[in-house]
Amino acid sequence: MSREEIAAIDRECEEQHISQQDYLESHGIAKHQYYRWKRRYRDEDEQSLVPAGFVPMMPGAAPIQSAPTQKPQDQESFLTVEIRTSCGSAMRIQGNMTAAHLREIISASNV
Repeated sequence: MSREEIAAIDRECEEQHISQQDYLESHGIAKHQYYRWKRRYRDEDEQSLVPAGFVPMMPGAAPIQSAPTQKPQDQESFLTVEIRTSCGSAMRIQGNMTAAHLREIISASNV
């Protein structure tokens, strides 16, 4: 299963307010296959988070300007964003996001 398929299943379950187990059974998807791929992608994402990938953000700091990309601004990509406070609290946001979603997360964390 692809990341996109996993994300689509998760999104549909949330939108329809049904359990993943019910969705998988009704669509003939083996539970072990779904959960194995979901765990694999989660593990890959966690391993890809290296300290060099963290961007320290200070309250009141100027917004971070990103380098231009070749992707359209409204194209979604599967991303993992982790925000940590100076006291050690953390919040992880994971899923399909556009550049606009990412800018909103960054601006909200600077408040």
